[in-house]
Amino acid sequence: MREGLALLVRLQPDMQLVGAVATAEEAVHMYIEQRPDVTLMDLELPAESALGAIRKIRARDAGARIIGLTTYEPDAAWARALAAGAWHCVAKDGLSDSLPRLIRNGQPPVLDTLVPPENRG
Repeated sequence: MREGLALLVRLQPDMQLVGAVATAEEAVHMYIEQRPDVTLMDLELPAESALGAIRKIRARDAGARIIGLTTYEPDAAWARALAAGAWHCVAKDGLSDSLPRLIRNGQPPVLDTLVPPENRG
């Protein structure tokens, strides 16, 4: 998955990949060193690892744009990631169409449009 995302970003003429890591801890360190415009965070990492990394990054930079990636459509995991400070979440299927557009977007979406109330938790 990581290699596929890296390739997807590299294929965009207006984007540059600054790094790809395997763990939440590495993601925090990479963010601190590189300060990317957008950080992609796999929410399939152990929940506290991914959410903890999002919180740590946002504690250092309240303006960090973190996109959570998950296998599932909007659900409670999306709501938890957004509550932790993710800028947006997206399902992994169909990333080649939606992710480049989402990375380029300058405005975060509204929570109500992402996660139905019954799936928030």
